Amino acid sequence: MTRIFSQRKRPIIEAMGQIFVILSFLGAIFYGAGLYPEGILWQALVKMSAVGFLILFVGINLQTFSHFLLLLALVASTAGDVLLVIPNDQSFLRGLMAFGVAHILFIVLYLINAERLNHITANRVRFVIMLWAAAFVAGYWMYDALGDMLYYVLGYTAILVLMASAALLSKFPPRLVGIGAVLFVFSDAALGARQFMSVPDYVGYFVWVSYYMSQFMVTLGVMLTEDRPAYSGGYRFD
Repeated sequence: MTRIFSQRKRPIIEAMGQIFVILSFLGAIFYGAGLYPEGILWQALVKMSAVGFLILFVGINLQTFSHFLLLLALVASTAGDVLLVIPNDQSFLRGLMAFGVAHILFIVLYLINAERLNHITANRVRFVIMLWAAAFVAGYWMYDALGDMLYYVLGYTAILVLMASAALLSKFPPRLVGIGAVLFVFSDAALGARQFMSVPDYVGYFVWVSYYMSQFMVTLGVMLTEDRPAYSGGYRFD
């Protein structure tokens, strides 16, 4: 083990990266399973730990502007996580706004890393068209249930789908970043249905699992394909 680490450039950073990823998974599991003491403070702390440790993971490997944008997007997402937990009449709207900021940062990240037009496959374009079609259908289906939140939700939905579209058309691996971004759309769609419509309780588990996997897959995908190498967790992200 000593010989292996001696051949690496930053063994301490690698070990820290492993720890942060493990803690992120544990935070996601503990929150999803409700394994935390009662109280809003504990709920917020455990919830924010899942993406919070991903922030630390990216932070210790920060080397490029794309890394910085990813970091800011994850920070805004964590703020949204906390705002949704705080009991308040405006909690949903405030959480929506925080995630809206996160999606705008993700959009900028994907646009500055856009794939060349001649490298974009027809399947990617089809997925983008399907996303927008599904968004229009969902908007029409939930139109009457949105009430005063109508324009906020429709505006947020447009930004959300634009984010996923930009991810699918970026240079980042579609099986990680593309699917991760689409999972974010599914998670928020389920969250919206849970907020404005009557759905089974287990939908809440789907919201959390798809949301966390989205953030994890996007983080991994961006770190895997950056131009400058980053080292973490014993793996080289080229």
